[in-house]
Amino acid sequence: MRLRVIMTIVFCISAIAPLAIFWLWPHSQSLNNDIKDVRERHLIIAKNLSDALDRYYVDLSATFEFLINDIETRDSTQKLDKLFKNLNINHICIANNYTGKIIKSIQTDGPKCPKEVPAKRFEWMQEQLKGKGSQVVVTGVMPTDDNGNVIYTLHSKQNTLYIGAFSTEYFKKIGNQISFGEKGHAAIVDQTGKVLSHPKTNWQDERHDLSKLDIVQKMLNGESGVTTFYSPALKEEMIAGFAQAKVSGWGVMVPQPLSELKNRASTIKNTAFTVMAIGFLIAVVLAYYASKILTHPIEQMVISMRRIGNGELWAHEKMTEWRFQPKEFSDARESIKSMAEKLQENIDTISRHAYLDGVTGLPNRECFRVLAQEEIDKLSISGNAGALLFLDLDGFKQVNDVYGHRAGDDLLLEFSKRLHEYCGVFMKRYARGVDNALTVLPARLGGDEFVVFLGNIAGSATTAEFSEQLFTKVFGEFNLHNGLKLDISGSVGGAIFPTQAGDFDELLRLADIAMYEAKNNGKGRYFLHDDSNNYFDNITNSNDFEQAS
Repeated sequence: MRLRVIMTIVFCISAIAPLAIFWLWPHSQSLNNDIKDVRERHLIIAKNLSDALDRYYVDLSATFEFLINDIETRDSTQKLDKLFKNLNINHICIANNYTGKIIKSIQTDGPKCPKEVPAKRFEWMQEQLKGKGSQVVVTGVMPTDDNGNVIYTLHSKQNTLYIGAFSTEYFKKIGNQISFGEKGHAAIVDQTGKVLSHPKTNWQDERHDLSKLDIVQKMLNGESGVTTFYSPALKEEMIAGFAQAKVSGWGVMVPQPLSELKNRASTIKNTAFTVMAIGFLIAVVLAYYASKILTHPIEQMVISMRRIGNGELWAHEKMTEWRFQPKEFSDARESIKSMAEKLQENIDTISRHAYLDGVTGLPNRECFRVLAQEEIDKLSISGNAGALLFLDLDGFKQVNDVYGHRAGDDLLLEFSKRLHEYCGVFMKRYARGVDNALTVLPARLGGDEFVVFLGNIAGSATTAEFSEQLFTKVFGEFNLHNGLKLDISGSVGGAIFPTQAGDFDELLRLADIAMYEAKNNGKGRYFLHDDSNNYFDNITNSNDFEQAS
């Protein structure tokens, strides 16, 4: 398959994939987001309404109690009109607690008190007050003689029965204020589950009993939350927040049909599909022209690189440059040219370099020889000093014998990591400039023998400082596999270039001898070659470096 065809397909897929996700995501995600939003919002509304109902209940009870305590001395109701209207109070009647005959009343232009409380209603009121003592009792919704609805506040004191009647207009008013979507609404029930406010007005007028609904039973039990239920009024599944007014016992639910949420998500999905279709057409057109522009220079570069891989290092000269070729392709063409020019130069260098050590990843003996010799050559020209340190792990043979070669290899690997990291930190600490910056080259010679070449050092003090911190930052406790912990020390020997040795082999020899002298004097030490008498002073261990330097 040609590159141009592949790129066209890739462009189209790249363009259509996010669009397809955008098309698929909104339907489910939008529905989930809407449901989550409904759960939070409807519950908040229900709780706020329940709080408002409790405040109304408290105001009504307090006002009723105040009025009945003041009723004996009150002669006029002119000042009560506004209060009665605000609280939807019809009237307050005072009756004989034994006969039900009305003794006195407080009333305005609203419904009037009867001359006598009907027998059945009087009996029902007496039943409501049983066991309540001096407490004001607020009843559930009841019918009036003119087919209206009323809620009574009752209080019994000595031989007197105080009866307050107020309409359910307040509940209708606050219930009608809640409306969202097409059928979202609020419903309020009294403490027995009968409707006080509902968008279905006949249910409201008839005090429809909703106590059998699970959500209403939860409200009457004092619960609040969010649930789904089947609405007998709308005949479909609803999601609703619900709460009980804790003081009054009235319940509030704020339902909305799930179908509204699903329809909204479907609308979003259809819109997303239209966007996806338009985006796909645009992607096809752009893909065609983009592939036409991009594929030709890419094909040329592929052919040139294949020929370079076959040994034709100058094949890049046959590449042509388009007039409107993107800058990245021009840069790539130049990079191929530069790569071909340097490839031949690097072939000989690569062939001379040794490979990295297979266990530690550090340069091995041959690679270190080449790198160190390059540094020595630079030092010879600049006149700066250098040093070679020879490191040997004390007791490494016992690690292999006791714990096995796996433990030995793990130890070498962890040691090399610490050494490499420490060399980098030390080199950065003493960077003095591009031309004479300190260089630190670690390597593994073999077994448990490691070497470090220091270039552009300030003198033997630099090697002493470097070696001192080896014992605190590199040697020490190692955590190996299977929970194995080993405390490993080492011996370090060093030689200085050019004062003690003028070439790599001599430096390595003197540093090796110095290391063995350190090992023979108790291990865990650093010896620097003393070229005055070929004896090794500066005998130090991890606690003696300040004295040695």
